Parts: sequence; structure tokens; C-alpha cells
Amino acid sequence: MEDLIRLCNDLEVQKLACEDYVVPRSPNFQETIKGWVNHSLFYAIIAVKSTGEFVGNVGLSPRVTKNREATLAVTIASHHWSKGYGTEVLNFVIDYAFRSLALHRVSLGVFALNSRAVALYKKVGFVEEGRLRKATWIDGEWQDVILMAVLEDEWPAGRQKK
Repeated sequence: MEDLIRLCNDLEVQKLACEDYVVPRSPNFQETIKGWVNHSLFYAIIAVKSTGEFVGNVGLSPRVTKNREATLAVTIASHHWSKGYGTEVLNFVIDYAFRSLALHRVSLGVFALNSRAVALYKKVGFVEEGRLRKATWIDGEWQDVILMAVLEDEWPAGRQKK
């Protein structure tokens, strides 16, 4: 839990991951994290295989149950950016979403200024579906939010794009 709290208090990470970031988080933020876990279809802590070092977290939250859709959220600690963890985790989680959870669609929203994340999502098969123009206020300016998704019948093709 301490690693998650530290991640949620990292301003550099939160500016790119969360519309309502407030750093430091309140002492009762642990309850918020427990809520994420309890209401997720899938939730995992990401760690380095060889050492167990904390890398981040990833989750799938139900969106519209009858449509077999979930929303993806992934957060990687800044000192682990650009090391391939995001690619590995997303390939695993998306595969799990379609094969084990029988989802039809996995969607997400990403800040347009987070170019590394946008490139990663495209790399693993997500397609841009729309843009919420000037939808969030970050560092004194309005920023767009890009809406992306990958569908179950696109997934094998998405994996071949690597």
C-alpha cells in the first residue's frame, strides 16, 4: 500500500494520469485505493520479476456490462518509464481481458500531452476514437483527452503490429 500511496503522491506521474490530482493525497486515500480494487474486473500491482521492486498498477473497471466493455487504467512510476514495462503489462492485461474475461471492448482516456502513453497504446493495438477538446486543466493550460479503444476482433491484429 505504501508504494501505491507514493505513486499517487508523485506529481510528475499524476499530472499525466489523473484529472483530479491533488498532491499529497489525503490520509484516507487508502480507502479510495481499496474502492478501486474492490470494483475492478481485474487489478494488479506491477513489479520487476527478478527483484519484486514496485513498478506501478493496472486495472480494468467495468464500463457497460451488457456491452462487455471495460476501462483500462495503468500507472507506471516515473523512474520505470521507457523500460518496456508498459508494453509487457498491456499485452498481458488486454489478452486477459479478451480471453479470460470475454470482453468485447477495452477503452481508455489519455491526456494528449502524454505522448509516450499515446504511442504505447497505439503500439499495442488501441485506435483513437475521438478527442475531448480542452477537457482538462494541467499546468495552466487546457489539454485535450484522447479516447481510445481496442476491440476483441482487432486484438490478434494489434499484437502483430509490434
